[in-house]
Amino acid sequence: MLKLLRATEITSETLEERTTLTESRFKPGYFTRNRKMPFAALLKFLLSMYKTSSQAALNQYFRGKEEHMTQQALSKARNHFDHTPFQKIFCAVRDAAYDEENIADMKRFMGLFLVAVDGSETALPNLPQLCEEFGGTGRCASSPTARMSIAYDVENDFILDADMTALSTGERKLALRHLEQVGTLLPLKETLFIFDRGYPSKNLILELNQKTNYLMRVKKNFSKSVDAAPMGSSILNLYGISVRVVKLTLPSGETETLITNLFSLETELFLSLYFKRWPVEVKYDIVKNKLELPNFSGFTKNILMQDFWISMYLANMAAIAKAEADLKIQETRKEKNNKYAYQANVNLVIASFREQFALAVFSKSPEERIQKVNAIIYEVAASASPIRPNLNPPRYLHPRSSKFHHNKKSNL
Repeated sequence: MLKLLRATEITSETLEERTTLTESRFKPGYFTRNRKMPFAALLKFLLSMYKTSSQAALNQYFRGKEEHMTQQALSKARNHFDHTPFQKIFCAVRDAAYDEENIADMKRFMGLFLVAVDGSETALPNLPQLCEEFGGTGRCASSPTARMSIAYDVENDFILDADMTALSTGERKLALRHLEQVGTLLPLKETLFIFDRGYPSKNLILELNQKTNYLMRVKKNFSKSVDAAPMGSSILNLYGISVRVVKLTLPSGETETLITNLFSLETELFLSLYFKRWPVEVKYDIVKNKLELPNFSGFTKNILMQDFWISMYLANMAAIAKAEADLKIQETRKEKNNKYAYQANVNLVIASFREQFALAVFSKSPEERIQKVNAIIYEVAASASPIRPNLNPPRYLHPRSSKFHHNKKSNL
């Protein structure tokens, strides 16, 4: 398992590489002079996850210093480079987590890596230029909205690949991109991709069938032959290939129809196997509501993409911290005979990151970095919460369309 300290070291090393600056800045002259907030300091500030107003965050950052910086100057500096420094650290940490040494000890389910692919939409600041670049929803399609998609390792709580793009890019196209990227990290023949009802299509099924294992829930009327299949398990020919159809009755009485190329798995296991994709929904909750991705810190496409990759990176770093804290919790509680198992509280993980993580990344000495990382793990592990099985909280079908201040004038 990749430790938080090593992930922090990788982050620091990557951001301090000269190529990180030279490859991301839009002009060679940018960040060459001594500024109030040089490139490395700017990255540190952005990784600190400030979600107040930009000026309030800057006032806090420069408190006690002789220098001062305006919100306009910050926006100007951010638009001198693209999103690639944050995408670069996302990839660097991910690749280290899935190197040959770590992958052998990673969790699987029945011998398979479980990768849930799911898409979501996120509201953008209500500006016409963003509607032109990303597309819109609501009345007259006038509320700027972006499409997000992630490929998520369910058992190991890690985002393997991510994208935020225009609404015109379909989820199935993004799924094929994820398939290609995941293939560089995991053995595809030992991986199961799980999809919800929005994904089944001829092209995607044929591509998946050729390269990997898949499990998809399908809508009624997706295929006449699938609709006609009996309850339980059956095999039919679809698009010239053999497909297993599994029809099960949910506790609600609804019939769940799944298609797959797993032919030897017992039928009764498919209900729980498909439910394994649920943590990808939880991950979106973390990204959107706890990391507050939709509370964008700027109004240009460039800054939106920076915020997106910062959120993806921090979601994985928080997962690394939680996994390490969980081990510490298990070790300290193994003699306590508790009724429930305990785990780190995700809200506390995020809160600890807000205060300490960027300071650890940019520590000037290894000893200082170790101290700060250990402080994060200790703080997270100190406030564990019980894992109560079989909880089924209600799902709100009509949430508010916009949550953050700059989206309140949504046209939905």
